[in-house]
Amino acid sequence: MLTHLSIHQFALVEHLELEFQRGMAVITGETGAGKSILLDALGLALGQRADAAMVRQGAERAEICASFCPTPKARQWLAGRDIPDEEDLVLLRRVVSAEGRSRGYINGRPASANDLRELSQHLIEVHSQHAHQRLMEKDAPRDIVDAFGNLKPLATRVANCFQQWQRMKKRLHKLQEVSSEVQAQRQLLSYQVEELRELSLGVTELADLELEHKRLANAESMLLGGQQALAASTGDDGDSQGAAQMAWVAYQQLLRIDDQHTSLTEARDLMQQAQILLEEAGHSLRRYLEQVDINPHRLQQVEQRLSDIFSMARKHQIQPTELYDHWQQQEAALAELSMSDEDLADLQEQVIALEQRYLTEAQTLSQARIQAAARLDANVCDQFDAMALGRTRFETHINPLSLSEAGKHGIDQIRFMVQTNPGMPAGPLAKVASGGELSRISLAIQVVTAATSDIACLIFDEVDVGIGGGTAERVGRLMRALGERGQVMCVTHQPQVAAQAHQHFMVSKISGDEYTHTRITELGDTQRTQEIARMLGGVDITHSTMTHAKEMLALVKQA
Repeated sequence: MLTHLSIHQFALVEHLELEFQRGMAVITGETGAGKSILLDALGLALGQRADAAMVRQGAERAEICASFCPTPKARQWLAGRDIPDEEDLVLLRRVVSAEGRSRGYINGRPASANDLRELSQHLIEVHSQHAHQRLMEKDAPRDIVDAFGNLKPLATRVANCFQQWQRMKKRLHKLQEVSSEVQAQRQLLSYQVEELRELSLGVTELADLELEHKRLANAESMLLGGQQALAASTGDDGDSQGAAQMAWVAYQQLLRIDDQHTSLTEARDLMQQAQILLEEAGHSLRRYLEQVDINPHRLQQVEQRLSDIFSMARKHQIQPTELYDHWQQQEAALAELSMSDEDLADLQEQVIALEQRYLTEAQTLSQARIQAAARLDANVCDQFDAMALGRTRFETHINPLSLSEAGKHGIDQIRFMVQTNPGMPAGPLAKVASGGELSRISLAIQVVTAATSDIACLIFDEVDVGIGGGTAERVGRLMRALGERGQVMCVTHQPQVAAQAHQHFMVSKISGDEYTHTRITELGDTQRTQEIARMLGGVDITHSTMTHAKEMLALVKQA
């Protein structure tokens, strides 16, 4: 349920704070006053596309905040993304700069527009004034039946099965269409792979060989340098004292000085540490020199191996460091082209199994659609009396498609049919129904689908266009009944609909010499009577229209 909406510097709105309650709320006002601004602002918070034109002239940025009581699915969505559900509220916030850049937030955490759209699907459902046009689209009947029957999970499984089946079919066709060009490619790959196999390069062999070559090539200079360093540090050549012995002598001399001066004590400690470190360095040098190997034969072997590797890399026109990965890629490519007849038969069996799995899931979906469509037809026809369509019949026709026509949406062709005159056959909705009938049938479908929705907040944007009088009053009663089960917001020009509301907002435009802004006000009883009288009577509000408005509101309270 939408509990609060804050709009700041958006379009013609300077600043606006609105509190919403359970039940039915209506938004009314003159044409052009800016009723759509409220829904546009809410749409921005719900993740719709942002534009610099949304920012009020002269402002740095526009900011929209919408607070909702979360549904169970919204809580699940938040938990899956480690977003806390604080104080049993979901706060959606969107900021748009004057340059058109936008930032989104969910409960204070940065979020993308796509995140806002995904979450909003679990919080609010919008029925637009152009929904009757949507009924003309090819996919609309299928989407409505699936939504009404809660068949989205099953439809998703069917789509996944179809994609897996098609992917495997494509792979099978590719392998079956082996041409002479592919045969030549296989022959070339076989030759190249055989060369690489003979070379049998290890994963880290090149780096290991280069390090070994460096050591072998410089073994003599390494050995000489190491020996000289060892003699200098430990005196191992026997001709002179090494640095370690000299440090020891210096340390002993310092010990003989009978003075405890701080600097002297520090010098003794440092000299002792130097002697110890020099001795340890000498031990490390001896171990290193024991491992230095002057081996011309091994050096020749390493150089020959490196030469083979570099030669192979040049032949394949790649860097030596890329040779191992290139070998593995060539092996994989050859394996793909060298699939045996047995492998091909296995693939054919997989394609058949995936096709059967798809058909099984699609037939299950088809049966579920038939059952859901029967309930939808009955419920929609039940609404026709309220829409002054009492003798009209609504039917959902579901016809099977051939396997070649089947797709990710299943094996059904779904069409809405209507019979407007008894004794005449039912025909396609778009061809048989008039414009006014189409609008009312669309509204009936929306009322039915909204009643089965688990979304607590429903918005109807001028869906009552094209109706009036008693029909409008009955539509208003339907809206009120829906609102009593949750929350319904309705933008309307019909006084009969507005009179049914629990909460009434009026939109007005205020223009000065240098500014224009839109104001949205929640109406009290007196103001509400005046607004409904305006909707009934136009510019001049007479005593009769005021009396009529009071009677309409009184009848709603008595019901």
